[in-house]
Amino acid sequence: MELRRRVAALASAGAVVGSLATGFAFASVAVAKSSESGVTFSSQPGVATLLAHYTVSPAGHRGSDISDEESRTVALAPKHGGKDATTDLSAGATSDNTMPEPQGSESELQVASFIGQQASATTCSYFGKGCNPPDMALAASPEFVLQGVNTQYEVLDTSGNVQPGWPVGIQAFFGVPNVTKADGTPCDVAHQSQPFISDPRALYDPIDRRFWAAALQLENGLGIATDCPFKAVYFVSVSQTSDPNGSWNVYEFEMSMGQPFIADYTQLGINRDAVYFSANMFTTDGTRFPYGELFEANKAKMEGGEGGFTADGFFNLRANGPGLTSKTGPFLADTMNPALNIDGSAGGTEVFVDLLDGPDPVSGHFCSSAADSCKGLILWKMTNPVGHDHGGSAPVLTGTYVSNIKPYVFSPPADQPSCNHCVDVLDLRVTATPVVRNGNVYAAWETAINNGTQIVPGIEWAQVHIANAGNENSAESGYYNFSGDTAVSFPALMPDGKGNLVMLFDLMSHTVFPQTRFVIREGDGQFTGQGVLLKAGESSYRPELCGGLIPVCRWGDYSASSFDGEGGIWLAGEYANHYDGIPNPPAFGRNWGTWIGAISVG
Repeated sequence: MELRRRVAALASAGAVVGSLATGFAFASVAVAKSSESGVTFSSQPGVATLLAHYTVSPAGHRGSDISDEESRTVALAPKHGGKDATTDLSAGATSDNTMPEPQGSESELQVASFIGQQASATTCSYFGKGCNPPDMALAASPEFVLQGVNTQYEVLDTSGNVQPGWPVGIQAFFGVPNVTKADGTPCDVAHQSQPFISDPRALYDPIDRRFWAAALQLENGLGIATDCPFKAVYFVSVSQTSDPNGSWNVYEFEMSMGQPFIADYTQLGINRDAVYFSANMFTTDGTRFPYGELFEANKAKMEGGEGGFTADGFFNLRANGPGLTSKTGPFLADTMNPALNIDGSAGGTEVFVDLLDGPDPVSGHFCSSAADSCKGLILWKMTNPVGHDHGGSAPVLTGTYVSNIKPYVFSPPADQPSCNHCVDVLDLRVTATPVVRNGNVYAAWETAINNGTQIVPGIEWAQVHIANAGNENSAESGYYNFSGDTAVSFPALMPDGKGNLVMLFDLMSHTVFPQTRFVIREGDGQFTGQGVLLKAGESSYRPELCGGLIPVCRWGDYSASSFDGEGGIWLAGEYANHYDGIPNPPAFGRNWGTWIGAISVG
């Protein structure tokens, strides 16, 4: 689903306070950590009520394909006015790491790769003409690969063979019933009473050898199912064994906490004690962002199919600092992305990575140009997540300001061969799941880059040592971008056991169809070189619509990576597949495709 950017109304502190005035009795709880920058933090405690838990064996249940309409799009104002494409070199962060325009693939690495799911009416059962974009989900073990795209999951073996009974529609995967009115009669009959479920995520836990998946359900919001009762829930499920073809334990959590707010942009993380999920909350018409929220849930109980726990958490997360004034308004945290802990090196601490995407609490900047760039990030740290399930104290949330991160700026759209500045590269948020290994957390995002001749979409990555985060030299960051008009976006990181770092990304330009690649940073320093071509684009994306009827087309939302616990790093990226043109439909619907690859680098 994903409401692309927070709305401009965030600049009004009064509007935000007013939205919280009804229905909450929580007092503000300070979770501040002082720093030389003067940045402090606050939040309020909350609970995502567990509505139901049950077992599902999804393989073999396809679901329905019924609607003949376009996928829903929500046109919101950019978070703080956003940024258009420009040749003004002062509009982007100045790169110190520009690569020459790519020519094929520079590496002889042996890469196992195969086709993933493709855009089609089958891939998306709620919207019969196909969903856009794929919203990538990936979890890989030494035996199986679970991939999700928008409203469908699929299990393959590690050679790319789809397993019997798959793919499975997202409704059947989570075992969600059709939607009804309060009196039990069907609602949303235009879609055969299918629930609206979207934004899939998937993770593989190499410690417990389980697969995890999550998605959101929305009813009676954003124009969806307006005759149905309001609903805003997350489904979080875990495989009962290391085989995702078998049964899964499914948990349904209420996300609105009694308010008329919808939960958007599913995010999922894991550590040794708990599974973590977070959301961006919007009013039902999509015009205001009241707050972000995050929760924990008892991992052991969920793996065992048990109830008897609560998903405690926090909402209305804020950073406060010297740059904030009545004119800038408050900094309200959004997209606090929980990390996948793959080796237990963070102990019982879970970290959530959050960009200071305006107003920057130190400078007051709104990330619109080099002179107005934002800098630094927040590590929200949750400790003691499940003690309350055993009669102990509640979880504790603290914020840490990490200052030594390179500046970042909202990006312009990307070029493709059929049009310029016509493919969306998202805004300032961490899209793929951050990863914890060897005591470090790794994350990456898009930023506008001045490559010396023009402003292009580029990537910024960061590595933060968790134990001393916030101290001088506790983090390193860098840019990765190309010359000319070549754009890179939607990065997904995965470290190996020897300090190397793999980054998947999408790439496109006025001469290169949208494709997916990866690059490896060996040891310390920058990512360098043009990387390895995982899958070349086969055409422009929706060339007869993008840049015209649709000025800027949706793309990506997020890529994905996974570690299988035995040395294999798995990647899933997006490319533009074959396009037949109008009136003939694209070969695979919306003409996006996904490609899956695996490498071993240490």
